[in-house]
Amino acid sequence: MALPDGRCYVVFRETSCDQDDAAAPVTLAVWFRLRSIPPGARIRRRLFERLCILNTLVFAGFDGYLVKLWMVNPTTSDYAGLYSWSSAEAAGRYGRYITSILRPLSVAASIGYEVLPELTLSEYLSSEYSSRPLMG
Repeated sequence: MALPDGRCYVVFRETSCDQDDAAAPVTLAVWFRLRSIPPGARIRRRLFERLCILNTLVFAGFDGYLVKLWMVNPTTSDYAGLYSWSSAEAAGRYGRYITSILRPLSVAASIGYEVLPELTLSEYLSSEYSSRPLMG
C-alpha cells in the first residue's frame, strides 16, 4: 500500500473496536521510525511488530477509536498507522498524545501525524485520494 506522500507500506495487522456508530468518522495518519530499528534490522522489526499488539490497550482506551491499520515499510523500517476515529477532535487528541510518546524513541524528524477530517478511512484508501500528500 502506498501512502499519498509516496512512501510504501505493508499492512501487518488490523484492529478494530465494537463501536462503529460514528456519524462522521475521520482518518488519522501517524508515521515514525524507531531509533532502535534501523533499516534492514529484520529480527528487531519482526519482534517489535509482534510485541506492539500490547500497545492496543493504549489507543483502544481513547474515546472515539474505531479502526487501526498497522503498517511497516520492510526496507526502511518506517512505521505508520492509519486510523478511523469518531471525530476530528478525538483523532487530534490521540495524534498529539502518541507522537509525544514516540518522539523520544524515534529518529529526529521521522515522526508526525495528520488528521483528515473530510475523509473516512475507506475514502482515504480509495484511489480517488491517492494523490493527496500527507503533511510532514
